[in-house]
Amino acid sequence: MQREIDGGISDGSVLLLARRGRIILHRAIGFANRKEDRALRTDDVIPVMSLTKQLTAAAVFRFIDRGQLSLTTRIAEVVPEFAQHGKGAVTIRDALSHQAGLPMQHPVEDWRDGNERYVAKICAMHPDIAPAGVVNYHAGAAHAILGEVIRRADGGQRSLTRILADEVFAPTGMADTALTLAGRGDLAKRLAPINMLLDSEGTIPQRDIEQISEISATTEFLAGGASSTAHDIFRFAEMFRCGGVVEGRQVLSPAIVDAAMTIQTGDKVSGLYKAAVESQAETPFPANIGLSFYLRGTGVFLASMGTLSSPRTFGGSGFGGQLFWVDPDRDITFVHLVIGYPQLYTSRKRSQRLSDQVICALKHPSAE
Repeated sequence: MQREIDGGISDGSVLLLARRGRIILHRAIGFANRKEDRALRTDDVIPVMSLTKQLTAAAVFRFIDRGQLSLTTRIAEVVPEFAQHGKGAVTIRDALSHQAGLPMQHPVEDWRDGNERYVAKICAMHPDIAPAGVVNYHAGAAHAILGEVIRRADGGQRSLTRILADEVFAPTGMADTALTLAGRGDLAKRLAPINMLLDSEGTIPQRDIEQISEISATTEFLAGGASSTAHDIFRFAEMFRCGGVVEGRQVLSPAIVDAAMTIQTGDKVSGLYKAAVESQAETPFPANIGLSFYLRGTGVFLASMGTLSSPRTFGGSGFGGQLFWVDPDRDITFVHLVIGYPQLYTSRKRSQRLSDQVICALKHPSAE
Protein backbone atom coordinates (compact mmCIF):
# COMPACT_ATOMS: atom_id res chain seq x y z
CA MET A 1 0.00 0.00 0.00
CA GLN A 2 2.88 2.36 0.71
CA ARG A 3 4.22 1.68 -2.79
CA GLU A 4 0.82 2.57 -4.25
CA ILE A 5 0.74 5.81 -2.26
CA ASP A 6 4.28 6.62 -3.43
CA GLY A 7 3.20 5.82 -7.00
CA GLY A 8 0.15 8.09 -6.92
CA ILE A 9 -2.50 5.36 -7.09
CA SER A 10 -3.91 6.68 -3.81
CA ASP A 11 -2.99 9.28 -1.18
CA GLY A 12 -3.64 7.33 1.99
CA SER A 13 -5.59 4.61 3.78
CA VAL A 14 -6.96 3.82 7.21
CA LEU A 15 -7.12 0.07 7.80
CA LEU A 16 -8.94 -1.69 10.61
CA LEU A 17 -9.04 -5.45 11.02
CA ALA A 18 -10.75 -7.35 13.82
CA ARG A 19 -11.40 -10.98 14.66
CA ARG A 20 -14.23 -12.06 16.95
CA GLY A 21 -14.76 -8.39 17.70
CA ARG A 22 -11.20 -7.75 18.89
CA ILE A 23 -9.22 -5.18 16.91
CA ILE A 24 -5.88 -6.60 15.81
CA LEU A 25 -4.85 -3.88 13.34
CA HIS A 26 -5.78 -0.18 13.17
CA ARG A 27 -3.35 1.85 11.13
CA ALA A 28 -3.19 5.02 9.03
CA ILE A 29 -0.82 5.15 6.06
CA GLY A 30 -0.02 8.12 3.81
CA PHE A 31 -1.68 11.50 3.60
CA ALA A 32 -4.96 13.02 4.73
CA ASN A 33 -4.12 15.92 2.42
CA ARG A 34 -1.14 15.39 0.14
CA LYS A 35 -1.15 19.00 -1.12
CA GLU A 36 -0.73 20.27 2.45
CA ASP A 37 1.62 17.43 3.45
CA ARG A 38 -0.82 16.49 6.21
CA ALA A 39 -0.26 12.97 7.49
CA LEU A 40 -3.30 10.72 7.85
CA ARG A 41 -4.42 9.74 11.37
CA THR A 42 -6.59 6.82 12.42
CA ASP A 43 -9.17 9.21 13.89
CA ASP A 44 -9.47 11.42 10.80
CA VAL A 45 -13.00 11.92 9.50
CA ILE A 46 -13.36 10.67 5.93
CA PRO A 47 -16.18 10.95 3.35
CA VAL A 48 -17.45 7.37 3.12
CA MET A 49 -19.22 7.82 -0.24
CA SER A 50 -21.68 4.97 -0.93
CA LEU A 51 -21.18 3.35 2.47
CA THR A 52 -23.83 5.97 3.27
CA LYS A 53 -26.33 3.66 1.57
CA GLN A 54 -25.91 0.98 4.23
CA LEU A 55 -26.25 3.65 6.96
CA THR A 56 -29.50 4.86 5.35
CA ALA A 57 -30.71 1.27 4.99
CA ALA A 58 -30.13 0.68 8.71
CA ALA A 59 -32.45 3.62 9.50
CA VAL A 60 -35.09 2.08 7.22
CA PHE A 61 -34.65 -1.23 9.07
CA ARG A 62 -35.47 0.49 12.36
CA PHE A 63 -38.79 1.68 10.91
CA ILE A 64 -39.50 -1.85 9.64
CA ASP A 65 -38.70 -3.33 13.06
CA ARG A 66 -41.25 -0.99 14.64
CA GLY A 67 -43.94 -1.89 12.12
CA GLN A 68 -44.07 1.58 10.56
CA LEU A 69 -42.95 0.17 7.20
CA SER A 70 -42.59 -3.21 5.52
CA LEU A 71 -40.38 -4.53 2.74
CA THR A 72 -43.55 -4.84 0.64
CA THR A 73 -44.73 -1.28 1.36
CA ARG A 74 -45.18 0.52 -1.93
CA ILE A 75 -43.24 3.77 -1.92
CA ALA A 76 -46.30 5.55 -3.31
CA GLU A 77 -48.24 4.64 -0.17
CA VAL A 78 -45.98 7.02 1.74
CA VAL A 79 -44.89 9.36 -1.08
CA PRO A 80 -47.98 9.44 -3.36
CA GLU A 81 -46.36 11.60 -6.06
CA PHE A 82 -43.80 8.85 -6.69
CA ALA A 83 -46.53 6.89 -8.54
CA GLN A 84 -46.22 9.17 -11.60
CA HIS A 85 -45.54 7.50 -14.95
CA GLY A 86 -46.24 3.97 -13.78
CA LYS A 87 -43.93 3.77 -10.75
CA GLY A 88 -46.75 3.01 -8.30
CA ALA A 89 -45.86 -0.66 -7.78
CA VAL A 90 -42.24 -0.03 -6.68
CA THR A 91 -41.65 -1.27 -3.12
CA ILE A 92 -39.18 -0.48 -0.37
CA ARG A 93 -37.51 -3.82 -1.06
CA ASP A 94 -37.09 -2.80 -4.73
CA ALA A 95 -35.38 0.45 -3.71
CA LEU A 96 -33.13 -1.21 -1.13
CA SER A 97 -31.97 -3.79 -3.68
CA HIS A 98 -31.44 -1.34 -6.60
CA GLN A 99 -34.35 -2.77 -8.58
CA ALA A 100 -36.68 0.24 -8.48
CA GLY A 101 -36.36 1.15 -12.17
CA LEU A 102 -34.50 4.37 -11.41
CA PRO A 103 -31.51 5.88 -13.25
CA MET A 104 -28.00 4.64 -12.53
CA GLN A 105 -26.51 8.14 -12.29
CA HIS A 106 -27.66 11.70 -11.67
CA PRO A 107 -25.59 14.85 -12.09
CA VAL A 108 -24.64 16.59 -8.86
CA GLU A 109 -26.98 19.47 -9.73
CA ASP A 110 -29.98 17.17 -9.22
CA TRP A 111 -29.41 16.77 -5.48
CA ARG A 112 -27.36 19.75 -4.40
CA ASP A 113 -30.50 21.74 -3.43
CA GLY A 114 -31.58 19.19 -0.84
CA ASN A 115 -33.24 15.80 -0.65
CA GLU A 116 -36.83 17.01 -0.96
CA ARG A 117 -36.15 18.81 -4.27
CA TYR A 118 -34.16 15.83 -5.51
CA VAL A 119 -37.09 13.54 -4.64
CA ALA A 120 -39.48 15.82 -6.55
CA LYS A 121 -37.33 15.36 -9.68
CA ILE A 122 -37.24 11.59 -9.19
CA CYS A 123 -41.01 11.42 -8.75
CA ALA A 124 -41.53 13.27 -12.05
CA MET A 125 -39.26 10.87 -13.97
CA HIS A 126 -40.34 8.01 -16.18
CA PRO A 127 -39.07 4.57 -15.15
CA ASP A 128 -35.59 3.61 -16.33
CA ILE A 129 -35.89 -0.17 -16.51
CA ALA A 130 -32.69 -2.21 -16.53
CA PRO A 131 -32.09 -4.68 -19.38
CA ALA A 132 -33.11 -8.26 -18.69
CA GLY A 133 -30.67 -9.99 -16.36
CA VAL A 134 -29.02 -6.73 -15.22
CA VAL A 135 -29.21 -4.70 -12.00
CA ASN A 136 -28.82 -0.99 -12.66
CA TYR A 137 -27.10 0.31 -9.53
CA HIS A 138 -28.98 3.39 -8.31
CA ALA A 139 -26.13 5.76 -7.43
CA GLY A 140 -28.39 8.36 -5.84
CA ALA A 141 -32.09 8.04 -6.51
CA ALA A 142 -33.19 4.96 -4.54
CA HIS A 143 -31.76 6.04 -1.20
CA ALA A 144 -32.97 9.60 -1.68
CA ILE A 145 -36.49 8.19 -2.03
CA LEU A 146 -35.98 5.93 0.98
CA GLY A 147 -34.91 8.97 2.97
CA GLU A 148 -38.12 10.75 2.09
CA VAL A 149 -40.11 7.63 3.00
CA ILE A 150 -38.69 7.51 6.52
CA ARG A 151 -38.99 11.29 6.93
CA ARG A 152 -42.71 11.13 6.17
CA ALA A 153 -43.23 7.93 8.15
CA ASP A 154 -41.65 9.82 11.04
CA GLY A 155 -44.25 12.59 10.69
CA GLY A 156 -41.84 15.14 9.21
CA GLN A 157 -40.71 16.19 12.67
CA ARG A 158 -37.00 15.37 12.33
CA SER A 159 -34.47 16.16 9.63
CA LEU A 160 -32.84 13.21 7.91
CA THR A 161 -29.57 14.14 9.58
CA ARG A 162 -31.34 13.87 12.95
CA ILE A 163 -33.12 10.63 12.04
CA LEU A 164 -29.87 8.87 11.13
CA ALA A 165 -28.18 10.24 14.25
CA ASP A 166 -31.03 9.12 16.53
CA GLU A 167 -31.85 5.80 14.88
CA VAL A 168 -28.41 4.53 13.88
CA PHE A 169 -25.39 6.52 15.03
CA ALA A 170 -26.33 7.10 18.68
CA PRO A 171 -27.51 3.55 19.50
CA THR A 172 -24.50 2.08 17.70
CA GLY A 173 -22.04 4.38 19.47
CA MET A 174 -20.90 6.08 16.24
CA ALA A 175 -20.02 9.42 17.82
CA ASP A 176 -17.78 10.48 14.92
CA THR A 177 -20.30 9.92 12.12
CA ALA A 178 -22.76 12.38 10.57
CA LEU A 179 -24.89 12.64 7.45
CA THR A 180 -24.09 16.35 7.21
CA LEU A 181 -21.48 18.28 9.17
CA ALA A 182 -23.77 21.21 9.97
CA GLY A 183 -23.29 21.84 13.69
CA ARG A 184 -20.46 19.31 13.85
CA GLY A 185 -17.42 21.56 13.81
CA ASP A 186 -15.58 18.94 15.82
CA LEU A 187 -15.80 16.58 12.83
CA ALA A 188 -15.23 19.25 10.18
CA LYS A 189 -11.83 20.06 11.72
CA ARG A 190 -10.72 16.47 11.13
CA LEU A 191 -12.29 16.02 7.68
CA ALA A 192 -10.04 14.74 4.89
CA PRO A 193 -10.81 16.20 1.44
CA ILE A 194 -12.00 14.18 -1.55
CA ASN A 195 -9.25 14.05 -4.16
CA MET A 196 -9.76 12.32 -7.49
CA LEU A 197 -6.60 10.88 -8.98
CA LEU A 198 -7.94 10.03 -12.44
CA ASP A 199 -10.18 11.99 -14.77
CA SER A 200 -10.49 10.31 -18.13
CA GLU A 201 -13.08 9.66 -20.80
CA GLY A 202 -15.75 7.20 -19.75
CA THR A 203 -15.38 7.85 -16.02
CA ILE A 204 -17.48 9.90 -13.61
CA PRO A 205 -16.34 13.52 -14.00
CA GLN A 206 -13.68 14.44 -11.47
CA ARG A 207 -15.38 17.67 -10.42
CA ASP A 208 -18.68 15.86 -9.72
CA ILE A 209 -16.99 13.56 -7.22
CA GLU A 210 -14.91 16.27 -5.57
CA GLN A 211 -18.02 18.42 -5.05
CA ILE A 212 -19.62 15.75 -2.87
CA SER A 213 -17.59 16.70 0.19
CA GLU A 214 -18.30 20.42 0.00
CA ILE A 215 -21.99 20.06 -0.85
CA SER A 216 -22.76 17.33 1.69
CA ALA A 217 -21.39 19.51 4.48
CA THR A 218 -24.88 21.03 4.56
CA THR A 219 -26.96 19.02 2.04
CA GLU A 220 -28.49 15.67 3.01
CA PHE A 221 -27.28 13.18 0.39
CA LEU A 222 -28.63 9.82 1.55
CA ALA A 223 -26.69 7.78 -1.00
CA GLY A 224 -23.19 9.13 -0.56
CA GLY A 225 -22.81 12.15 1.70
CA ALA A 226 -21.94 10.79 5.16
CA SER A 227 -18.57 11.23 6.86
CA SER A 228 -17.13 8.85 9.44
CA THR A 229 -14.04 7.21 10.88
CA ALA A 230 -12.78 3.68 10.35
CA HIS A 231 -13.56 2.85 13.97
CA ASP A 232 -17.19 4.01 13.67
CA ILE A 233 -17.66 1.97 10.48
CA PHE A 234 -16.20 -0.97 12.38
CA ARG A 235 -18.81 -0.51 15.12
CA PHE A 236 -21.54 -0.45 12.47
CA ALA A 237 -20.26 -3.60 10.77
CA GLU A 238 -19.89 -5.36 14.13
CA MET A 239 -23.54 -4.67 14.91
CA PHE A 240 -24.53 -6.73 11.88
CA ARG A 241 -21.96 -9.44 12.64
CA CYS A 242 -23.60 -9.77 16.06
CA GLY A 243 -27.15 -10.01 14.73
CA GLY A 244 -28.15 -6.42 15.42
CA VAL A 245 -26.65 -6.23 18.94
CA VAL A 246 -24.21 -3.58 20.18
CA GLU A 247 -22.72 -4.04 23.66
CA GLY A 248 -25.74 -6.00 24.83
CA ARG A 249 -28.30 -3.61 23.27
CA GLN A 250 -30.57 -4.91 20.50
CA VAL A 251 -30.46 -2.12 17.89
CA LEU A 252 -31.89 -4.15 15.00
CA SER A 253 -33.84 -7.39 15.02
CA PRO A 254 -32.05 -10.59 13.96
CA ALA A 255 -34.83 -11.04 11.41
CA ILE A 256 -34.14 -7.81 9.50
CA VAL A 257 -30.39 -8.46 9.70
CA ASP A 258 -30.91 -11.89 8.11
CA ALA A 259 -33.11 -10.37 5.38
CA ALA A 260 -30.51 -7.70 4.65
CA MET A 261 -27.87 -10.38 4.12
CA THR A 262 -29.99 -12.44 1.71
CA ILE A 263 -29.33 -11.93 -2.02
CA GLN A 264 -32.37 -10.19 -3.54
CA THR A 265 -31.09 -9.91 -7.11
CA GLY A 266 -30.78 -13.59 -8.07
CA ASP A 267 -28.15 -14.17 -10.74
CA LYS A 268 -28.52 -10.74 -12.37
CA VAL A 269 -25.21 -9.09 -13.31
CA SER A 270 -24.00 -5.70 -12.14
CA GLY A 271 -24.86 -2.94 -14.60
CA LEU A 272 -22.45 -0.54 -12.89
CA TYR A 273 -19.40 -2.53 -14.03
CA LYS A 274 -20.81 -4.21 -17.13
CA ALA A 275 -19.16 -1.92 -19.69
CA ALA A 276 -15.83 -1.91 -17.85
CA VAL A 277 -15.55 -5.69 -17.60
CA GLU A 278 -16.60 -6.18 -21.20
CA SER A 279 -13.94 -3.70 -22.36
CA GLN A 280 -11.40 -5.82 -20.47
CA ALA A 281 -12.72 -9.01 -22.12
CA GLU A 282 -13.85 -10.28 -18.73
CA THR A 283 -17.15 -11.93 -17.80
CA PRO A 284 -19.74 -9.66 -16.15
CA PHE A 285 -20.15 -10.65 -12.51
CA PRO A 286 -23.29 -11.05 -10.39
CA ALA A 287 -24.62 -8.00 -8.54
CA ASN A 288 -25.28 -10.10 -5.38
CA ILE A 289 -27.19 -7.31 -3.63
CA GLY A 290 -29.20 -7.89 -0.48
CA LEU A 291 -31.06 -5.01 1.17
CA SER A 292 -28.44 -2.39 0.23
CA PHE A 293 -25.66 -4.70 1.47
CA TYR A 294 -23.48 -6.70 -0.89
CA LEU A 295 -23.02 -10.45 -0.51
CA ARG A 296 -20.00 -12.44 -1.65
CA GLY A 297 -22.02 -15.43 -2.87
CA THR A 298 -20.37 -18.26 -4.76
CA GLY A 299 -18.15 -18.35 -7.81
CA VAL A 300 -14.86 -16.72 -8.75
CA PHE A 301 -15.16 -13.20 -10.14
CA LEU A 302 -13.92 -9.68 -9.44
CA ALA A 303 -15.19 -8.95 -5.91
CA SER A 304 -14.30 -6.14 -3.53
CA MET A 305 -14.60 -8.61 -0.64
CA GLY A 306 -12.02 -10.88 -2.25
CA THR A 307 -12.21 -14.22 -3.98
CA LEU A 308 -11.21 -16.15 -0.83
CA SER A 309 -13.88 -14.88 1.57
CA SER A 310 -16.70 -17.21 2.52
CA PRO A 311 -19.97 -17.13 0.52
CA ARG A 312 -21.82 -15.52 3.46
CA THR A 313 -19.46 -12.52 3.59
CA PHE A 314 -21.36 -9.24 3.45
CA GLY A 315 -20.50 -5.56 3.44
CA GLY A 316 -20.58 -2.26 1.62
CA SER A 317 -18.38 -0.46 -0.89
CA GLY A 318 -18.09 3.11 -2.04
CA PHE A 319 -16.49 5.12 -4.80
CA GLY A 320 -12.72 5.09 -4.79
CA GLY A 321 -12.39 2.02 -2.58
CA GLN A 322 -14.29 2.81 0.62
CA LEU A 323 -15.02 -0.63 2.00
CA PHE A 324 -16.17 -2.69 4.93
CA TRP A 325 -16.98 -6.37 5.07
CA VAL A 326 -17.69 -9.11 7.56
CA ASP A 327 -16.86 -12.77 7.00
CA PRO A 328 -19.17 -14.43 9.55
CA ASP A 329 -17.67 -17.87 9.02
CA ARG A 330 -14.22 -16.62 10.02
CA ASP A 331 -15.44 -13.90 12.43
CA ILE A 332 -13.42 -11.27 10.53
CA THR A 333 -14.43 -7.62 10.25
CA PHE A 334 -12.43 -5.42 7.88
CA VAL A 335 -12.62 -1.68 7.14
CA HIS A 336 -10.62 0.23 4.54
CA LEU A 337 -11.19 3.98 4.14
CA VAL A 338 -9.31 5.65 1.29
CA ILE A 339 -7.90 9.11 0.65
CA GLY A 340 -7.21 9.92 -3.00
CA TYR A 341 -9.55 7.98 -5.24
CA PRO A 342 -8.69 5.84 -8.24
CA GLN A 343 -11.59 5.16 -10.59
CA LEU A 344 -14.24 2.46 -10.08
CA TYR A 345 -12.70 -0.52 -11.84
CA THR A 346 -9.19 0.18 -10.52
CA SER A 347 -10.45 0.55 -6.96
CA ARG A 348 -12.44 -2.69 -7.14
CA LYS A 349 -9.37 -4.63 -8.26
CA ARG A 350 -7.36 -3.01 -5.48
CA SER A 351 -10.00 -3.87 -2.88
CA GLN A 352 -10.11 -7.50 -4.03
CA ARG A 353 -6.33 -7.88 -3.79
CA LEU A 354 -6.22 -6.31 -0.33
CA SER A 355 -9.18 -8.36 0.95
CA ASP A 356 -7.59 -11.59 -0.21
CA GLN A 357 -4.33 -10.59 1.51
CA VAL A 358 -6.22 -9.99 4.75
CA ILE A 359 -7.83 -13.43 4.63
CA CYS A 360 -4.57 -15.18 3.77
CA ALA A 361 -2.76 -13.44 6.64
CA LEU A 362 -5.01 -14.94 9.32
CA LYS A 363 -4.12 -18.18 11.01
CA HIS A 364 -6.47 -21.11 11.35
CA PRO A 365 -7.99 -21.19 14.87
CA SER A 366 -6.10 -24.42 15.63
CA ALA A 367 -2.79 -22.60 15.11
CA GLU A 368 -3.61 -19.60 17.29
